Amino acid sequence: MEQQTPLVWNPLLRQYLVNAPHRMSRREGTTACPFCADLSEGRVKSDEQVWLHPNDFPPLLPPVGEAYVVIYHRDHQRIFTQLTIEEVTRVTHLWRDLYQDLSTRYPAVMIFENSGEAIGQTQHHPHGQAFGLAVLPPTLEREMETVQLESQAGRGCPFCRVRAEVLDVDGVYEVGANSNWQAFLPPYVRYPYETHIYPRRHIADLAGMHDDELRDLAEILLRVARGYNALFDGAMAPMPYLLGLHQLADERFHFHVEILAIGRAPGKLKFAASSESVWGMWTNDSSPIQKVQELRAAIQQVTEK
Repeated sequence: MEQQTPLVWNPLLRQYLVNAPHRMSRREGTTACPFCADLSEGRVKSDEQVWLHPNDFPPLLPPVGEAYVVIYHRDHQRIFTQLTIEEVTRVTHLWRDLYQDLSTRYPAVMIFENSGEAIGQTQHHPHGQAFGLAVLPPTLEREMETVQLESQAGRGCPFCRVRAEVLDVDGVYEVGANSNWQAFLPPYVRYPYETHIYPRRHIADLAGMHDDELRDLAEILLRVARGYNALFDGAMAPMPYLLGLHQLADERFHFHVEILAIGRAPGKLKFAASSESVWGMWTNDSSPIQKVQELRAAIQQVTEK
């Protein structure tokens, strides 16, 4: 029986997946950039620096969802780590505007980036993506369940508690911080250099972010990404990574960013093997504290330049 919706229910895992066979024919390796065409064909202003491009092969359509490409910069040749803090701040403002719009129609707004051919990036113009989704994806659903359980038990925000507990251990897990954000590798990371970035204050989503918080978010994102590329004197550059903004329009939730850096050592990538992909039992073949020390030193190296 043909599905009438791209959302397919898995009755055993009790979660949805998206079925989008038309995406099999999406552009890969094309020399014609659809995002540069936005400028050359007048779809956006000639001096525009950041903008939204409707996904040309959307996995979701209303009322189930919407899909957009978030253009980080007009220059096709620039990569994220080459952008300035001011330029990335424009991106964080666009993220906020997009979230404020999509969250009026969908309970979940997934803002993310796939960086690097090793993990499936097919367009090289600097960009990320965003989905509005009519259901909660499994990770957000699980996180919200934890929030609800902790709230019912009278223990408050689990994210605030984890951040305090992890970062109070003599700062051994922290790789960087500024006035509004802290970046750290918690002991339960799945990837060796997986980095979590939390706001210092409890806030649920981008809609409530102040301008100074968005600027500081841009600063620490750049610092971490540049640090990845400085590991082992640049031997792991450019570091492929998956970046996701976790947020929900529920004041009990705690906004945070997770960056899954795929490199594990020079010339080696961390792949999700059978135990991880089939059963969800992750193995981290490294010491988180050692990786913190390596990444912290790399971040300090690029910060001092």
